[in-house]
Amino acid sequence: MTAPSDDDDANRSGPPPAGGLANARLLIAFGAIEFVLFPIPIITLFWKDQIGMSLADIMLLQAMFGASVVVFEFPSGYFADRAGYRRSLLVGTALLTAGWCVYARGATFWEVAAAEIVLGAASAFVSGADRALLWVSLEAVGRTRQYTRWDGRMRAVSQMAEAASAGAGGWLYAMGPRWPFWLQVPAAALSLVTAALLREMPRRRIADRRSHTRRALHILAFTLRHHRRLRAAMALAVALGLSSFVMVWLIQPYMQARGIPTAWFGALWAAAHLWLAAVSLASGRVVGVLGARGTLLLCCVLAPLGYAGLALCPTGWGAAFYLCFMTIRGLQAPVLAGVMQQDAPPEDRASVLSIAALLFRLSFVVAGPPIGALVDRVGLGPALGALAIVFGAAGAAAFTAFSRAHPPAR
Repeated sequence: MTAPSDDDDANRSGPPPAGGLANARLLIAFGAIEFVLFPIPIITLFWKDQIGMSLADIMLLQAMFGASVVVFEFPSGYFADRAGYRRSLLVGTALLTAGWCVYARGATFWEVAAAEIVLGAASAFVSGADRALLWVSLEAVGRTRQYTRWDGRMRAVSQMAEAASAGAGGWLYAMGPRWPFWLQVPAAALSLVTAALLREMPRRRIADRRSHTRRALHILAFTLRHHRRLRAAMALAVALGLSSFVMVWLIQPYMQARGIPTAWFGALWAAAHLWLAAVSLASGRVVGVLGARGTLLLCCVLAPLGYAGLALCPTGWGAAFYLCFMTIRGLQAPVLAGVMQQDAPPEDRASVLSIAALLFRLSFVVAGPPIGALVDRVGLGPALGALAIVFGAAGAAAFTAFSRAHPPAR
């Protein structure tokens, strides 16, 4: 799993296109602004206490969000590869702003669901396009070997921004349940302004004369049927991503059940995301020590450990096991994004990353509502114990397939 040679980039004829490093730095700023999320640390409480949702309703709501992403994910990635990564980001951030406007006024399940659907479409147009633009921007100045480091920085500032806004979100919610949502609207608008400042990078021209539909079907078949390495990397990304994402929606009810005061939720959420930021920043060094396979194996071990620890600890201190999932998120995403971009066709990078995101969202559409129903039926502790077994087995199977598809370099 060696990265493309920087010499190949540097030896191209002519000067490098302008805007490569400037784009990379702007994308770091974009990642920070995109993750200013005032409602996140209290959103489950908002759903339960202000809208009247059960945990099953919450998981259904998130499944609807995931379904929206599934519908738009691959078309948006294909749009980004053909129309431009910057244009895709502009569409996504415009939808993001509209979605939070709807959310700020939503008072029923279906109004909140409408906002989630718009935000799902926004997520689809941003995901893949941002990382693909980062790759081609670094490629333009011969720095693709540094992709994991830049991706880690981008994720780190995202988590720092989420941590800072989380601290404010709990305080704003105490002032008024709608305040976090109304302040989210100008934050989303600022992400639109940042996207507008990015520069489109030259893209490889495609000689394929097939229709867009046939080309899109070809990309799907190439990625999911014919390319074993991409298929295995996506399976592992789904297993690890789902294991950590499910816990995002269970940690607030967990803390509430363990008697942690609601006033602490914002601070604890902020602390967890500062940890995630630190792990993201260190991801390149961790890979340098453990290698990509060793890093991903560590992630597969941390998932069942986190669920088991949360299930077995009867006090609020058990929330510390949530850091296992933050560690997974900080390590696996930059590693697997880099692996997939190395194997993806240059003209289809955003499409390939969008397929990976689509599979992850589709997995949550399928698994989320049953998990919510399980928690409502048997209680949080037994459900967490069951999830430790399920995600432990899923991670082991996915890692085995990944290892076979990516043998160690000799």
